[in-house]
Amino acid sequence: MTEDKNKQLNRLLNAINKRNAVHYQIPNAGKFIFNKIVPYVFIYRVKDAEKRDKMLSDLAKTENASIVCRSDEFALEDWLKPIAQKLAEEFGACLLVEAWIADKDQTEDIQIHVGQKDILPLAEYFQKNMRKEAPEISISLAKDLHIPMPPDLPALYNQKELQNKQILLMGISIKQNYIDNNDLVLPIMMRLYRESLAKSLSRLFFEFLRVYTHLNATAQKINFHQVLTPLMSDIDGALSQESKKFDFLLMVTPLNTTDAWLQFKKDKFYKTPKFLYRPMHVDPDLVKRRLYNLRIEDIYDPTMAYIFRDKRAELDSMVTMLADRGKEDFVHGSLQVFGNVSEKLINSATAILMMTEDEDAKKRSDEIINAHDFAKLAREEVKFLQQQDPEFNCPIRVREDISGVMVNRGALNISTEYKLTKQRAKALIQHEIGTHVVTYFNGRQQPLNLFSLGVPGYEELQEGLAVLSEYIVGGLNNSRLRIIAARVLAVQHMLLGNSFSDCFFMLVDQFAFKHETAFQIVMRVYRGGGLTKDALYLKGIMELLTYLKDGNNVHLLMMGKIRKDYLSIIKDLLQKDILVPPKIIPRYLFPDYSEQWKTVKRKGNIFKLI
Repeated sequence: MTEDKNKQLNRLLNAINKRNAVHYQIPNAGKFIFNKIVPYVFIYRVKDAEKRDKMLSDLAKTENASIVCRSDEFALEDWLKPIAQKLAEEFGACLLVEAWIADKDQTEDIQIHVGQKDILPLAEYFQKNMRKEAPEISISLAKDLHIPMPPDLPALYNQKELQNKQILLMGISIKQNYIDNNDLVLPIMMRLYRESLAKSLSRLFFEFLRVYTHLNATAQKINFHQVLTPLMSDIDGALSQESKKFDFLLMVTPLNTTDAWLQFKKDKFYKTPKFLYRPMHVDPDLVKRRLYNLRIEDIYDPTMAYIFRDKRAELDSMVTMLADRGKEDFVHGSLQVFGNVSEKLINSATAILMMTEDEDAKKRSDEIINAHDFAKLAREEVKFLQQQDPEFNCPIRVREDISGVMVNRGALNISTEYKLTKQRAKALIQHEIGTHVVTYFNGRQQPLNLFSLGVPGYEELQEGLAVLSEYIVGGLNNSRLRIIAARVLAVQHMLLGNSFSDCFFMLVDQFAFKHETAFQIVMRVYRGGGLTKDALYLKGIMELLTYLKDGNNVHLLMMGKIRKDYLSIIKDLLQKDILVPPKIIPRYLFPDYSEQWKTVKRKGNIFKLI
């Protein structure tokens, strides 16, 4: 080894010793990248005559530590052995994962190669995660008699060299199914391979850190730290900007609800009311053009790429719905964004309505307050929450152009016509401010705007949590449960093709709803041309009760506007220090209500809340 090589190798070893990130380019041969000093390295070698595989090169960019090189005139083993040994000494063990393009006779899409008994549990863990991430990719595990290596390339180690050295080496051979017979790249298939491999490798490395090294949790957190790249920040900002150009719920909520109700009553409830909406001030085609000009495909972190593509698809569907407002196609978009109603949900809703009766008559002695009184109580709640953080704020507006109560980007909007009991006001404040506004504020503390605006599909978990908060503070009575259940049946009725009047009479005749209450339920479901969102309230609280019964953490749900299957992503981003814990905790999560939470977790069933 030349003096220059010794000098550069010592530089790499010193960086490991000091935990300093280091990049080293080997002219015409390759590069060593340690974005963080971690006890694992991803390796991709090719022969000089070979063309580099783009998927594997891009995969290397997703890793904290990687080596990509040409091997003919570069003896990687001379560099790797002292580096791996140093990592093993510093951390207690070192894991090397080498990937290469498989021979044509390999039958499985991906084959894992192991030549050491100690690495077998890790290989099986990786295999399990790959099957979970991409069931369509076949994967097998081969127990080799030698240390894994690519065909026609020299071995990095032999069996004897790795004995008692705490260095583990795993090989992964991959068929190029993402390149067709004409040598053209299949981009969607290539992305599937890269992202599923990146996610599975991330879990593999974390498991290795946890089980094989002497790192504690704090050290693991430091080594997993990852900053947002400028491209990620730009795309997040662009998606946020497009999202803010229209308020979906305001745009699909009628302006003339009160007048429409009076006319519907005048028509003896048989004529479908005509709803008026706010004018469209966005061009859906231009929004879509800007959305699909975003270079999400250039983001190598699979978690971030997934989040951004998910949000782009949701915004695409929403602007399509706005373009179809008042038309038959609107409901098809609603099914894409908010989903359908299952038979189980319909049966649960029907059972709730059959088991309960309206309690409003019993509550007539309660003090009735108007919109301005309710706004005053809401402002008092904001002052209470500001004790945790003076920056917390929630504009509260009494308006003529909305129906009921609505939170819009951290602001509480109340209809001038709105009236409710004081007891109901207490519960509604926890629903609207304690849940919707608090998660908006906590989401704004995150480096990604998406967590305040809402990740795609956040409404189910959010509305379930909001309804449960009403129960915690003693405000979820049977009348409220009946309305939530009735919304599910109204959605089902609408999807079956029944008219507005048919749905109205179903609620009145079969379940004894008052005329104005039934109108409000049906209006919400038929607005815009058919909105399935209102089925999420019951679905959300049922899912949330199961989540709590299984012993999961409710405080995690306050991080921002998230959905249940994002929780693994949330934990991953928290571990990387990209996200921060919630700054504001709502009143209903204070110790005063701990007994109510214990009761909820014990019951774990919507029917036990009746």
